[in-house]
Amino acid sequence: MIITGGEARGRRIASPEGLAVRPTASKIRQAFFNILGRRLAGGHFLDVFAGSGLMGLEALSRGAADLVAIEESGKLVTAIESSLKMLGSEAEIIRGDFRRVLPTLSRWTFDVAYADPPYKSPFAATVLRIIDDNCVIKKDGILAIEHAKGFKFPDDLKALRFTECRLYGQTGISFFEPILETEAVKL
Repeated sequence: MIITGGEARGRRIASPEGLAVRPTASKIRQAFFNILGRRLAGGHFLDVFAGSGLMGLEALSRGAADLVAIEESGKLVTAIESSLKMLGSEAEIIRGDFRRVLPTLSRWTFDVAYADPPYKSPFAATVLRIIDDNCVIKKDGILAIEHAKGFKFPDDLKALRFTECRLYGQTGISFFEPILETEAVKL
């Protein structure tokens, strides 16, 4: 797996063999980071279901100030730590189930949060609800969730609103932004 942009462009990262790691395809990563544009520069990046850590490492390479990554697998956490060391970067890597970890992140707020849950699982909706309930996205921040084409998200959110979905073959990335106080008053 190779970082596609920024100061670490072209560098390979560690990934344990034999695990079902599903890295985000390079064309989707490039499109995602192009969509973010300047929003990432100096920002705080959250990577939920970090896996190999590729998205978070790419974010750091492209100018994010810091990274918090959540991953349940000990082998993958070790691989992320190895990649960080190899790249000379630092990050907060939290090993645990996202359902338990996300509600504890109230000490942080993020400019960009990215989640790539296992396909065909209900976790895309679950991560959206937990983030909606726990206000970890800055008021001008964004949450992006990678999912299978056609996935239906809940529409009864309190703090976030759906803004758009971009499709890349059978993969979609849906974007959510905080509801601003002026919008909440109108509702």
